[in-house]
Amino acid sequence: MSRPQRLRALDAIFLPMETSTQSLHVGSVLILEGRPPDPAAFRDHVVGAVARVPVLGRRAMRMPLDLGRPVWVDAPEIDLAEHVHHARLDEPGGDEQLRDVVTEVMSRRLDADRPLWELWQVDGLAGGRWAVIAKAHHTMVDGQSGADLVAALLADAPTQPQPVARRDPQPVPTPVALVADLLAWLVLLPLRAIRVLLRSVVDPGAARQRAARVRFGLRQVLVPDLPPSPLTGPLGAERTWGWTSTELAPVAQVAHRAGATVNDVFLAALAGGLRRYLRGRVEAVDSIVVRAIVPVSPRTPQQPRRTGNLASAMFVVLPTDLDEPAARLNAVKARTADQKARGVPAATAAVVRIADHLPAVLLARGARAYGQSGQGRVNLVASNVRGPAQEQRLLGSRLVELVPWAPTAEEIRVSTAMVTCAGRMTIGITTDAAALPDVDRLIDAVGRELTDLVSLEAPA
Repeated sequence: MSRPQRLRALDAIFLPMETSTQSLHVGSVLILEGRPPDPAAFRDHVVGAVARVPVLGRRAMRMPLDLGRPVWVDAPEIDLAEHVHHARLDEPGGDEQLRDVVTEVMSRRLDADRPLWELWQVDGLAGGRWAVIAKAHHTMVDGQSGADLVAALLADAPTQPQPVARRDPQPVPTPVALVADLLAWLVLLPLRAIRVLLRSVVDPGAARQRAARVRFGLRQVLVPDLPPSPLTGPLGAERTWGWTSTELAPVAQVAHRAGATVNDVFLAALAGGLRRYLRGRVEAVDSIVVRAIVPVSPRTPQQPRRTGNLASAMFVVLPTDLDEPAARLNAVKARTADQKARGVPAATAAVVRIADHLPAVLLARGARAYGQSGQGRVNLVASNVRGPAQEQRLLGSRLVELVPWAPTAEEIRVSTAMVTCAGRMTIGITTDAAALPDVDRLIDAVGRELTDLVSLEAPA
């Protein structure tokens, strides 16, 4: 029997970080036009798509006494069709009702003893539409790999059924096998340390650079320096969520004219939207520091899909103190370029790699302590994901909107995610319902800022 795949440190910490007030799963809502399929046909389609994505047939198995990081094991004993559910909206089936269903579905924690995902078919959406809610634990996917899973769902079955290549499921490891695997990992720890020491002796200059990169990364992640703001504080158990969207082509044109990226435009829209929103809540908006954690995925189109997260991150202070949209976009462009030039993504990635060599007990305790400390480093999440560029269909229905869901956690009361798909750019915003119940004001403010950015004239 081959050795089971152990969760990497970044993936494993999402499990002990879950509490009664924060569920750490990511998601997408697919809004489709046309007649909804029969629920049984949809379920069959999903089960077929699952067969093409092996991670969806696995569960995270904890090590004895949690002395090691969990391992991924096949779950052939579980009927994956039970992960597919059906709901119907009451008339008139507006977007507001869909939002209510999504927040209810997303508020429930996933069962850690089963594969960490579920899908909901939601019928009865007004305007001849229906929807799919896709939900997966952050342990299993990050934003980009989550988009890959949605892409597998959107890959309609061919007209002529073709066999799906299946590998035989591996037997679930016994407790004895898990303990043996854990002991082998612990025995190799000193050997890995000796290897690092030898590399340092052979090339001390490179060793100093690696050490400096890790120290720099730790400062980026751990140093609490944010002043108080409405965006940071204890979380309740309930969330509010919604979205705004626009055509992608004008956004790309504005980005090109400014020498920026689409992600820069997204961050500038958040800066302007938050400025508008916060001016309605506090007087001294210019004194509020908004620092966003911006995940950076090193995935390439040629890189095979794998379980879990591959992200490093940047930490971008959004220019909420500037009055004009063009000035905010230029400031964001300069700040993201500075983060990259200073090697912040590489430094945070180095910290993640170091965490892979820490004993699981210390890792779990560190994750809990970090959460209980209130972190104080960032107060906004701003993820961005590139989806498929071409028009997408699911069982014959055209996808008209792909809306992301990003979880709120670690006293961060606002999480945002931007997805580009089939010529549209959609921004999903999740907030803590108790602290920031007026999410519609924030969504409207970000949407208006997007409109203003798209309206910027080309420089003379």
